[in-house]
Amino acid sequence: MCPSYIEAPPTFFSWFQLHLAQRGRTLPSIQFDITMIRRFIVNTFLRLSIKSLWNRFPSVAKVRNRFAWADRLNTLGRRAPPMQEEEVDGVRIEWIGRTPDVTQGVIMYVHGGAFSLRGTHTDRRFCADMARRTGLPVVLVAYRLAPEFPFPAGLNDCCRIYAWLQERGTAAQRIVMLGHSAGANLILGTMMRARQNGMDQPAGAVLLSPPTDLTGSNPSITSNLKSDSMFTPITWPWVRQYYLGGTCRSAPEASPLFGHWSGLAPLQFHVSDTELAFDDSRLAVERARAAGTDAELIVWSDVPHSFAFIDLLPEAARCRAQIAQFVARIQLGPLSNAGAKANMRN
Repeated sequence: MCPSYIEAPPTFFSWFQLHLAQRGRTLPSIQFDITMIRRFIVNTFLRLSIKSLWNRFPSVAKVRNRFAWADRLNTLGRRAPPMQEEEVDGVRIEWIGRTPDVTQGVIMYVHGGAFSLRGTHTDRRFCADMARRTGLPVVLVAYRLAPEFPFPAGLNDCCRIYAWLQERGTAAQRIVMLGHSAGANLILGTMMRARQNGMDQPAGAVLLSPPTDLTGSNPSITSNLKSDSMFTPITWPWVRQYYLGGTCRSAPEASPLFGHWSGLAPLQFHVSDTELAFDDSRLAVERARAAGTDAELIVWSDVPHSFAFIDLLPEAARCRAQIAQFVARIQLGPLSNAGAKANMRN
């Protein structure tokens, strides 16, 4: 099964250009395409504000401050969604969406942030939108962060919440996991550890640009060096120093690419073709399929690592709609009316 490549939808300009071409006419070479311009603006902004951070080996404080600033900017003027905080055996979680009747199903969301930070406001808005689209409550796992709590603290926290949801009354088959970047890495680790411990698998998992190989040895780290608008190869040794410490970088719970992919729930990967971590998803899907696991690879064109969280990009809404469709497909029973109507509008 080949990966799905997602291009921008046709615009009026592209239709008009084709209309003229069929009549033997042409337009000037300078093309106006609002989607392309939006991608250019976002990618340029990220190159200047985020990628430049990784030209040298930055301090944890500098990385956290820069991403906190970007988080505030991304949600400027937006109302914070309602949520309920709770603590489970020392692990902080946030309930977002309707009243958490978790027996009917729940989305377990694990945030990104290089295992060391979190875009609090952006994450909450994203989770609120996914709750609206699916009709399911979202439990956001605010796992402990490195370097204060290095590997495997974050993974242990995610495993604890997965077990706790089942103890609370949610069948594993009614839990959908959703993770971004480092959070997607932790989800894969959670699923592999659950299988190893004889626990049931969740209904499925959505992985947004997961770094599945922390050795930093995949080809796209070199081939996409110029096209990636957020990171440089320095990111990988930075993560290894502050998150892994002395842990072997190829240990399966740190780098799931080297784990066993059999017996896992259905997986849906989303990644941009311009990312340094593009091959982390491509190779993971290859290994999952070879092991008999249902795995889908959706490749987006010329968007940044965190595109699903950037409302200015039309690809963000399209990606979220595809996630909601996947949730509906793997969950027992259809989407709620509210979730189904939300996806019809987008």
